[in-house]
Amino acid sequence: MIPITDLPPVDGRAARWADHRAARRAELVRAARHAVHELGPDVSMDEIAAHVGTSKPILYRYFTDKTGLQVAVGQAVLARMREVLEEAAAAAGGPRERIAAMVGVYLEMVDASPHVYAFVTRPEATAGELRGFVAQVCDLVVDSLLPALLGDLDDPAPPARHEVDDDTLVAARLWAAGVVGLVRGAVDLWLGDRLDTEDDGGPAADVDRDALAAHLSGWLWDGAVGVLRRSRNATTLREDRRSR
Repeated sequence: MIPITDLPPVDGRAARWADHRAARRAELVRAARHAVHELGPDVSMDEIAAHVGTSKPILYRYFTDKTGLQVAVGQAVLARMREVLEEAAAAAGGPRERIAAMVGVYLEMVDASPHVYAFVTRPEATAGELRGFVAQVCDLVVDSLLPALLGDLDDPAPPARHEVDDDTLVAARLWAAGVVGLVRGAVDLWLGDRLDTEDDGGPAADVDRDALAAHLSGWLWDGAVGVLRRSRNATTLREDRRSR
């Protein structure tokens, strides 16, 4: 063990500067998110800088480019979304109620700021060393829903992972990953039609948010039950064959 007296001294000024820079960056992310919310997903860096009350070089100093800013805003949105989704999942009863609660919360957050959602889910936001917003949402869904889906279909308390056969685990993971594609596709169409001002909105513009949530929850639950039951039946069949 290195004696405390031999440890290199901590540079207090460097630590304070790092804290200041982190706080300033978080402040710029919040302000940029507000600018996107107000001005739309096509907002330029010049417009964001003017709205924030700073200069474009300052934004580039903290985020390198617009893609870096998109990723930073996406991380902030995702952090808040994770908190809310986990709270909704924990407060729900069984797996079906958990799915419905999470879909409802997701749509509520998207509906609250469709411009920010569009900004952080654009293809260019997936560039760089960080994975895109949508890919991280996929991880969130897997983490939140997989334990419930691994339990008995009528029992909200899931078994330990080591008690679950590999086929059921794989089926549940594939289904959980597919949730993101289904929900995102529906949400993109729904938001796109609502934001289509040229034709007073597309055909999905009149769909109520609660109605969309009910549709998605039903489709996802029916799919989850079917996939898991088929997987369990297939596993049972294989075990019967091996025992012969």
